[in-house]
Amino acid sequence: MVFFCSTRESFADRYGHIADHVASCGYAIIDAWDAETSTLQEIAEHFGNVQTHIRADANGLVGISTETIVNRDWEKFRSEYSGITSDEFMPHTDGSYLHGLVHRDGKYIQLLPPKMLVLQCWQSAAAGGDSILIDVQQVYDDLARENPGDLKILSTKGCVSYCRDDQIALDRAVFECLDDGAIMLRFRYDSTAYIADWASEAFHNLQRNYFSNPRYQVRLALAKGQIVVIDNYRMLHGRDSFSDGGEGKERKLRRVWLAYDRLPVLRNAADQHRERRALKRFEAYDIRPPAIAARMAPPRSIGIRASA
Repeated sequence: MVFFCSTRESFADRYGHIADHVASCGYAIIDAWDAETSTLQEIAEHFGNVQTHIRADANGLVGISTETIVNRDWEKFRSEYSGITSDEFMPHTDGSYLHGLVHRDGKYIQLLPPKMLVLQCWQSAAAGGDSILIDVQQVYDDLARENPGDLKILSTKGCVSYCRDDQIALDRAVFECLDDGAIMLRFRYDSTAYIADWASEAFHNLQRNYFSNPRYQVRLALAKGQIVVIDNYRMLHGRDSFSDGGEGKERKLRRVWLAYDRLPVLRNAADQHRERRALKRFEAYDIRPPAIAARMAPPRSIGIRASA
């Protein structure tokens, strides 16, 4: 289903239906009034607060132009960033490798992967490049019925760790319970994943028997100006390989991350706030203050829900 929003006013009128669609289906496609960066940012910030990224510009947008990127340290390790190539990008959750702290106002915010990502098509590829979505709510329900032993393993902390560039999320689970009762999906099937011996078979079976199964996959060929809002705690997203034509035919997408609304807060036991190098690397993934005074209500639920 595509929500046609030819003006800001029509988007505001349809926002409730769009948010409900994200809650029920895990994603929604918006055919926006133009393909400007300001439109992506405006739409994204109605769903939540922007979480920055090491490749983002000052507004938290990724993929506009390398000249606008604030932090350029990542360029020394370009092979770690699959999103900048034209190769197939296997379905995954964004920020799987993220688990850290940022210091703010005398307290420490525990960073998690973004709850949502918002992708805007700026320009389609000459050939290929379709987006791939997998609704893991369906996979979770089938796994619970068909192989509950694997589900238990994949829901146990320590079954997998993820490491990418200078970020590492140690002793995590593919399916992690959050404080609000939702289950957060955290998954990549590539060189960033390190699997415990006791979880190896279950992890590989999940990819082979479910995530590689075409019946769980939806392909989207986004047109210029279309925006897809994705629940990152429920959906896997990836893309087919693509080839670009001449100038004006390159595949170009922009992306914004949105932070989880209930990030855990920690306080220093000695009330001492020192600069620590271990925390510096998380600053590139901090949460930006709200840019919209009257943000609309986020989707009523995100993530995977266990069957009653």
